[in-house]
Amino acid sequence: MNDALMYFLKVNIAIALFYLFFRLLFYNDTFWKTRRFYLVFSILLSVIYPFVSFTGWLEKQQPMQAIIVSYAQLQAVTVTPRPKSVFTIENILLGAYALVSVILLAKMLMQLVSILRWKLKGEKKQLQGTKIISIKETIAPFSFFNYIFINPALHSEQEISQILAHEKTHALQMHSLDVLISEILTIVCWINPAAWLLKREIRHNLEFLADSKVVESGFDSKDYQYHLLQLSYQTPEVKLGNKFNVSPLKKRIIMMNQQKTKKAGIMKYSLIVPFALALVLSSNAETIVNSAKNILSTTKNAVAGNENTVINKNDEVVDAENENQETVVAIQDANQTDNSKVYTVVEKMPQFSGGEEALIQYINSHVKYPTDAFKNGIQGKVILRFVVNESGKVGNVEIIRALYPSINTEGIRVIKSLPDFTPGEQNGKKVAVWYTMPITFRLDDGHDSHKGTYTVVEKMPQFPGGEEALLQYINRNVKYPIEAQKTGTQGKVIVRFIVSETGKVENATAVKSIIENVKKVGEVVVVGYGNQTDVKVQAAEANMVLLEKEANRVVSSLPDFIPGEQNSKKVAVFYTLPITFRLN
Repeated sequence: MNDALMYFLKVNIAIALFYLFFRLLFYNDTFWKTRRFYLVFSILLSVIYPFVSFTGWLEKQQPMQAIIVSYAQLQAVTVTPRPKSVFTIENILLGAYALVSVILLAKMLMQLVSILRWKLKGEKKQLQGTKIISIKETIAPFSFFNYIFINPALHSEQEISQILAHEKTHALQMHSLDVLISEILTIVCWINPAAWLLKREIRHNLEFLADSKVVESGFDSKDYQYHLLQLSYQTPEVKLGNKFNVSPLKKRIIMMNQQKTKKAGIMKYSLIVPFALALVLSSNAETIVNSAKNILSTTKNAVAGNENTVINKNDEVVDAENENQETVVAIQDANQTDNSKVYTVVEKMPQFSGGEEALIQYINSHVKYPTDAFKNGIQGKVILRFVVNESGKVGNVEIIRALYPSINTEGIRVIKSLPDFTPGEQNGKKVAVWYTMPITFRLDDGHDSHKGTYTVVEKMPQFPGGEEALLQYINRNVKYPIEAQKTGTQGKVIVRFIVSETGKVENATAVKSIIENVKKVGEVVVVGYGNQTDVKVQAAEANMVLLEKEANRVVSSLPDFIPGEQNSKKVAVFYTLPITFRLN
């Protein structure tokens, strides 16, 4: 479906929904000014909302990535050759629709010309202190923007006062602008019944506003209503203007006599905010699906290729422990691109030299397994996103699904090292395009003794009460070893454990310990302890073992977690928890 037709459908659906919303909630209230805002706003928003997009932000959210991929996998695209003949059913229907729109447009232009004719034909006068255009013919009074057209000879002084109060309200509040907007709506969306109904409600509401102003000005409401009935036999000459005796009079009289709606009732108009947001979100759904197709197309082969990236003890391992972990968030470099100008899907996607297979081979040959991740048995998939700019260079590298700090850093490093791509194109012009790449880090089967245990799952294990409750439990139950206190030993212990399918904590093991205040004096490594610096590192390490044992003990005592889930099934998941021991 082409973009123009999709836009047209979105606009018409929104118009229909806004009208139904009006009928359900606002049809019988007396907030004329608020109703006027709603009716005009509904048309303007229907026209604008398809252009509002926040898919760039959505695509960066990790939960949205899973939704995008799973949803896009349900989509099927069928391509059929288009007939080359101009006289296709589609073109004939489009021509017929355009013809009706042209006829309606011509009708509106004739009305405008008629108003201009009355203006030129009439005589400008002052009537009861109000500027008017006096018409000698027998016509019903009407106004158009600041012009009030009336034949004074047909009305008494009292009637003229009522007419002028009514029409001045139309003129001062620019009601003709609403009329033109509703006319244009029916010209463009004439096939949509809701457009005509919305136009009718706009016209009626403008009359309710003017009638209300007449009554508020001190005129007797019954006398005014009789006056409307007397003029009901006059057929309006100009249908584009705001007519004094516009039908249906019965509805106008009912509304004048209706009890005013309580002020608290205006709060229901706030419902337009979530309704408008829902429209914008639904409009973005199509773009999200297109983005999903991009993710699938750019990751399909990469996933298959990287599943074979097995790094074992004999493979080269890079020490990433001292890497700057801040680079996990984003990499600022010479290839950085303004994200507001980056496409997600284009007609011609960027291509790696040699194709997808060459890209996978490059990553397999250049990626290194981080030492700490290898030692701790960390494996899984990290998904990165980057920009291939107009010249084919790689920049704006981001993590959209993290795994482990050093693995994330290594993924960013290898992506940054990629040679130039053939840039993407849109409308024959080279443009910057987002590209998504998953890299799977997997150990050999003999390395991890906990087969079937996941590192990252769709729904990670949760401690009852959340992270804050977990920290409170640790703080209440941990006991600082006395020997470590005496020697002033402090530092951080990182404990890795398994949350089983039932939520129980198993296999708590200290996988890393960091001694604080380590210094080097000559060839002897010492650790800060009080004001002394003569304790050998072996003593500090011995005390750190006490801290590790205490960390393992308190973690092993944790109550059951809410287990993790993968594919809606409860599974065992590795969980890493740092515990810092610090003295005052």
